[in-house]
Amino acid sequence: MIHLRPLLLGVSTAAMMAGAALAKDDITVALQLEPPHLDPTSAAAGAIDSVLYSNVFEGLTRFMSDGSVVPGLAESWEISDDGLTYTFKLQEGVTFHDGTAMDAEDVKFTLDRIIAEDSANAQKALYAAISEVNVIDPTTVEVKLSEPNGNMIFNLAWGDAVIVARESIETIKQMPVGTGAFKFDSWTQGDKIELSRNPDYWGEPAKLTKATFKFISDPTAA
Repeated sequence: MIHLRPLLLGVSTAAMMAGAALAKDDITVALQLEPPHLDPTSAAAGAIDSVLYSNVFEGLTRFMSDGSVVPGLAESWEISDDGLTYTFKLQEGVTFHDGTAMDAEDVKFTLDRIIAEDSANAQKALYAAISEVNVIDPTTVEVKLSEPNGNMIFNLAWGDAVIVARESIETIKQMPVGTGAFKFDSWTQGDKIELSRNPDYWGEPAKLTKATFKFISDPTAA
């Protein structure tokens, strides 16, 4: 996974050393593998997360570079004493890249889609304990488990659990719409994927204006 957020904050990463060329306000990252499509919630391809995770899409929680898990689209959460009920309070004022609001209904749709019988989610087993998702109000969602799972907050930080909008599902594989600091611009198959800064990002804005993921089968050519 290549997270642009640390790069924006000036943190050195392996990605920078393995083909990322930083300019004044844009970055080009070399990738050996091209994603099969751009829906991280319905495929196991690591190349999808390399481009989209934490850049275009975000989850309720997210990973830090040291492996710790911190709030993402959920600003806070409470866990019941029996470990069976998680109540998430969502960040306010978050919008998808198409301008629509992200709210508890989107969280419910995303999690219900992950645990559905016909789900194509590559990590569906991580969320098998989720038995019910309830919308309390636009910024509060309740997740009920069939049995305690001490890893649930960690599991929700995976790229397989990023929040998506129902309205974008039909076109998500070619035109992903997320909530991240970067929005999808274009995909020239066989060549590159281009992202640009999201001017309406709810969190700390990106310092870079553009990110290009260039597909190079021969890494020595990067």
